[in-house]
Amino acid sequence: MNIARSKVVLASSLALALTLLITITSGCNSRYVITTTNGSKIITSRKPRLQESMYVFKDGYGRTNQIPAMRVRLIEPYSKEAAGSLPRTPELQ
Repeated sequence: MNIARSKVVLASSLALALTLLITITSGCNSRYVITTTNGSKIITSRKPRLQESMYVFKDGYGRTNQIPAMRVRLIEPYSKEAAGSLPRTPELQ
C-alpha cells in the first residue's frame, strides 16, 4: 500500500513541477509586435520598455535596439494577425 501511495505522490509532484515550469517559461518569452507610423512591423523577444522618449527592446538575435516613441503607433502581443503576412520567397523551378 505504501508503494502505491508514494507513486501517486511522485506523479502529482512531477505534474505540479511541469505545470510550474511551463507557466514560468511561457511568461518570460512573450514576443511583441511594434507597428510603426509608416506601417512597418518589428517583432521583439520581450515587451518594449519606454525610457525617456525611446522604446528599448531586444530583437530576435538578442541585440538591444531602440526606436523613438513618436515613431510607434501600436505595441501588441505577438500573433499571426498582429505580425501580418511574411514576405513570400519565389519558388524555385
